[in-house]
Amino acid sequence: MKNLFLAALLSAFLFSGSAVVLAQDGKSDGNAVVAVVNGHKIRQSNVAAAFQRLPQQYQKIPVDTLYPQLVAQLVTNHLMEAAGRALDLHNDEVVQKKIREFEGTAIQQAYIERKIAEQVTEEEILRVYEETIGNAEGPEEVRASHILVKTEEEGLSILKELADGGDFAALAHKHSTGPRDGDLGYFTADAMVEPFSAAAFSLEIGAISRDPAKTQFGWHAIKVVDKRRQPPANLAESRARIQDLLTREFITSHMAELRANAEIQTLNLNGSPSGGAPTRGTATK
Repeated sequence: MKNLFLAALLSAFLFSGSAVVLAQDGKSDGNAVVAVVNGHKIRQSNVAAAFQRLPQQYQKIPVDTLYPQLVAQLVTNHLMEAAGRALDLHNDEVVQKKIREFEGTAIQQAYIERKIAEQVTEEEILRVYEETIGNAEGPEEVRASHILVKTEEEGLSILKELADGGDFAALAHKHSTGPRDGDLGYFTADAMVEPFSAAAFSLEIGAISRDPAKTQFGWHAIKVVDKRRQPPANLAESRARIQDLLTREFITSHMAELRANAEIQTLNLNGSPSGGAPTRGTATK
């Protein structure tokens, strides 16, 4: 049953006819012959392309596991194509119309990919990084310790002991239901619940809260140990986000430019004239 399902899945996606970029495995040129059907050679690059057409979740399966089914389906696909050509279906008007549609889609994809490659360069990515992320300060972090107790009375009592010179770590070890040394490490404001976060970020380094802060976990006596700024994300961490931003910005502006330089007229849904004259860059309704 599993093999039948996989065969049906492969058939659906390998027979889609969509254009793909052939993947190389880095160990060969992709020209190795993996099957011969009536003299027609099916190559390793055809298997790689077929593998790329599978849904993303199936691309997580090692290609070696899917290899027999991929080759078997490619053999079947070629036999169907050869049988169709024998019936002169490659000259059929319906087939020719589909070929023209696929050709148009392939040209559109190649065009926008080429234009993006021209515009979204490493130099442009670096420029945006240096002007924005690279020179920006990261979010503020606080390193704090706390003593967590169940009641406000306990919290007030501990704060009084601290004001009288009590040792924070020793009191935390004795009373806290949280970390026994009280140390919470560094954290950003959004990493902690309120009002604990607000109280911690309002204190100076070395200061202890005047009142216990109440949260759903209990009552907190807070001491701020240090404050710092996170360093900005480096270029490697930021590249994908910047590339995506530049790509979206370019596509939006370039599509607007293409429309602005074109004479466009839209018609009603039934194909009848809408009554508007053709305009440059603005479609009529």
